[in-house]
Amino acid sequence: MPYLLDTDVLVASKRMHYHPDFCQLFWDWIDVGHSMGVFFSLDKVKDELMSGNEDDLLRQWCKRPGLSDFFLPSKGAVAEYAALANWVAKRQPEYLPAALSKFLATKGADAWLIAAAANKGAAWKVVTNEVSAPESKKDVKLPDAAASLSIETISLSQLLRKHAKSNFQFAM
Repeated sequence: MPYLLDTDVLVASKRMHYHPDFCQLFWDWIDVGHSMGVFFSLDKVKDELMSGNEDDLLRQWCKRPGLSDFFLPSKGAVAEYAALANWVAKRQPEYLPAALSKFLATKGADAWLIAAAANKGAAWKVVTNEVSAPESKKDVKLPDAAASLSIETISLSQLLRKHAKSNFQFAM
């Protein structure tokens, strides 16, 4: 089962529990999962990660040759993006205009992650730190938007439980 990792999953991992200075095994686990055809992300996520300082560890991580095909292109998911944009615009209760603008920003990754997963098929899941908030008007949460296209989301901790053994050994 393939997974698309959200920007915040990678950023929060670096900032909190899995900083490469003391937990390189986490990042190696992602590499192994990718080499097994299980872990991916999107070009829009790479763009967000590359917007950091030149010496940012995630920016450097993105440049690694082993990740050249980790960041999949989003351009094939235009129809799914349009369907998602339609759902977001018509959803009740209505989202505030700022929430719509943020979620549907063409350079943002969230909507494109969902669209890309839908384009690839129902087996694809989106890994996110966000939790469902179906009554929210201020923010479009990934789990709620993903459900509109029948895409499942999971948290990083759920992904770790499913695909990591002790010391971050990758497990199918």
